[in-house]
Amino acid sequence: MSEELKNKVLDLVKEGDVAVAYVAKKLNIQHMEAIRILEELVAEGKISKKGKRYRIVKA
Repeated sequence: MSEELKNKVLDLVKEGDVAVAYVAKKLNIQHMEAIRILEELVAEGKISKKGKRYRIVKA
C-alpha cells in the first residue's frame, strides 16, 4: 500500500471517529484494503480502535 493512501486514511481519522465502511467509501477502496490500512495504523500506534470505530490516539 502506498504511503499516500495511508496518509489519506489518517487524515480521515483526524476528522473524527470513523468506521471501515466510511473510509472505504470516501477513498473508493475495497473494504478489506481499508481494514488493512486501519489495522496497520493501529499497530504503529497512530490510531486506536474502539468497537468498530477508529480514532486518533490522544497524546
